[in-house]
Amino acid sequence: MEKLKFNIGNKIIGDNNVLIQTMSDSKTSNVDYNIKLTNELEKIGLDMMRFSILDNDDVEAIKIIKKNTNIPIIADIHFNYKFALAVMDNNIDKVRINPGNIGSEVFLREIINKAKSKNVTLRIGVNSGSLNKYKGKTKSPIDDYLLALDETLNIFESEGFNHIVLSLKSTSIDYTTKLYKKAYLKYPYPLHLGLTEAGRNTQGIVKSSICLFPLLQEGIGDTIRVSLANDRKEEIRVCKTLLKYANRKVEPTLIVCPTCGRTKCDVKEIADHVETFLDSINKDIKVAVMGCPVNGLGEAKDCDIGITGSGNYNEYLLFSKGKELGRFKKEECIKKLEDYIKNF
Repeated sequence: MEKLKFNIGNKIIGDNNVLIQTMSDSKTSNVDYNIKLTNELEKIGLDMMRFSILDNDDVEAIKIIKKNTNIPIIADIHFNYKFALAVMDNNIDKVRINPGNIGSEVFLREIINKAKSKNVTLRIGVNSGSLNKYKGKTKSPIDDYLLALDETLNIFESEGFNHIVLSLKSTSIDYTTKLYKKAYLKYPYPLHLGLTEAGRNTQGIVKSSICLFPLLQEGIGDTIRVSLANDRKEEIRVCKTLLKYANRKVEPTLIVCPTCGRTKCDVKEIADHVETFLDSINKDIKVAVMGCPVNGLGEAKDCDIGITGSGNYNEYLLFSKGKELGRFKKEECIKKLEDYIKNF
């Protein structure tokens, strides 16, 4: 099936280039915070930012946010269709609605026609927490989702509107995987991948990875969010890592030694620094931070560049492809590593 491709603001969707998105963890009317958050996350790889719209203050705030950021801005609407109409007058690039709670067909058609006139993309988002009237309508939960989509898509298609992104998220890995595989075969529209409320830290990352990585490998997915109850930077890092190893995005690889009794250097501190530095690097480069020459010049010898403890306190060794490049104090060694990466 030929898949649709179109612009969302200054980004192209449906071109096998998976767009990373997240959602603000603050009320949208907290304008200064949200502008800063969006611009900081853009620097490390965020492609689109989503904001919830709860009231008229949020409607006005998103206009200011849009004027002070560079990436596409998405408005997330539940229940009140008038907010969807209002934000489209504020230069928004995409609106997310849920067919289970947006109201009558008349309201939905108003949203569609406004989106057509404003060249706004609409994301139809169905998740396990908001199926509402569609829940239990079929013989299986999977088919409940598809019924909700089909009935809604009939309305969109009758209006001749196809700038649509679909999402079918669940808290269940099994449901989510089956939903996206079915949707990929059934619909020509781009798909937004995600696992609803995945969790915190290790559990959230592992659950999302188990669920989303196989889909990405099969070429499924056009936008992605890993929903973690963490710093939003961590969401972006997880997305970038998944896309890299699914061969959907070029990103650096960071190898870090777990340390042992041979370690005489600050591996964790240096690794944190290098990881942050690599957040804004889009190159296929393999970088190592190791604890001793045994691991640095041995186990990490295939790395393009690396830093390791030399075996002496307060002395660090810079290496490339298993060959020593010199021994330096920590700050100088890190600076040389960064320069190498920049010029790689």
